[in-house]
Order: sequence, then structure tokens, then C-alpha cells
Amino acid sequence: MNVITVHKGTEYKKLREWKRSNAPSPQNIRYDNLDGVVRLAMLKKLIEEQGGLCAYTMKPITSSGGGWQAHIEHILPRSNHPGQSVEWDNLLACVPQPGVACDYGAVRKGAYDPTKDPFVNPTRGGVSTQFRFRDNGLVDGLTPDAVATASEAVLNLNHTDLVNDRRSKIKGALERKPTASDARRRAQALRKPDRNGNLEPYCEAVAQVLENYAQRLGSRAGRVAGEIRP
Repeated sequence: MNVITVHKGTEYKKLREWKRSNAPSPQNIRYDNLDGVVRLAMLKKLIEEQGGLCAYTMKPITSSGGGWQAHIEHILPRSNHPGQSVEWDNLLACVPQPGVACDYGAVRKGAYDPTKDPFVNPTRGGVSTQFRFRDNGLVDGLTPDAVATASEAVLNLNHTDLVNDRRSKIKGALERKPTASDARRRAQALRKPDRNGNLEPYCEAVAQVLENYAQRLGSRAGRVAGEIRP
């Protein structure tokens, strides 16, 4: 979900080379003209850039049968912005794989145009501060743009499948009843990629809930200390 910020790197080398080779015919520099080998290499690079997670849902991007279970998403839709169709900053990796029906995320978004309607762009900073995750797996938008982004009309981030997945991860993080300090350390670790550059699925959702849990424990301890103070 775009509640994690995607830090875009420099334009992928293979894409840059393809653009250079087509420079004499600029009208051909469009996504539809990319060959499959270049697209696959681009998708792999995007997945690495995103820590192995879907940019809109935080679902893990897996591979099966030699192919990634994801596709290349255009933040600004190709139908309205053909000139942006091969701009690296406009590209993301999102579930599911091409041609698979899905009622949330990039497939749900379709041709929704962020230049005309509210949208939280995951490639810009401060993304996570615009959403609040709850213990039950639901997510609330905290700004008008975030409310629109999470709505059924755009990314449908409270789809049952996503809510159930997030709730399961949250339950797993809380079931051992960590201390407040352990919960804070765990939340901090969740926001950092592991040694292989991967983030945990639904990392921001779990991190936020852990932080709220730690805060509640701290408040409770403060009240107890106040009650027993002579």
C-alpha cells in the first residue's frame, strides 16, 4: 500500500540504454514498445527498490514458475500520460501479475489520474504519516488525499483480503505480549530492510500498532506508579 515511501533510485540502466537506442525515433519511446526482456529486468529492479513489497498494498511480491507475481504499475496512467510511460519515477511494482483480476491496489486504481484527483504518491515523503493502522487490520486515511486513496474507488485498502492479512501479522507481533521497549525496537526494525534488502509484509501496519501498544503500556505503568505513590 502506498503507506510506505518508495525511494526511487537513478533510472535503471537497461531502460536508459533502451531510450538511448531509440533516441533517433522519439515517438517510439513509449512503454508499449518495450520488449519483454527489458520489461522483466525493469520489474525485477523495481521489486528490489521496494524491498520486495507491493508499493500500494505492502503484500509480498513472490515468484512462481520463474515469473514474478507482479506487474509494472504507472502512477500516472499511460492512457492520459503517454510521455511519462517510461519515466522511472512513474513506475512501481505492484501485485498481481499481468492479466489477473484483483479488487484492490493497482488493478482497482486502473486509469485513476493523480494529476486530476486526490492521491498519496508513494514516491514522495511523509507517506506513512497520512495513514493510521488499527489492531483489527483496518486502515484510516488521516488526510483528504489519504482518505481518497484508501477508498473503494481508488485502492480499496480495506478490502477483506488485505484487512485479514494485516490483522494476522499484527496478531503474530502481539501474541507474545512484548514489553514496551521490545515493541518499540521491533517497530524500528520493521521499517528497515533486512540484510537481503527486503522488508517484511505489512511492515508499516505492524510497526504502527506496536508503537501504539508500547505507548499504552507506558501510560498504564505511569498510572499504576501514580496510584501506589505514597
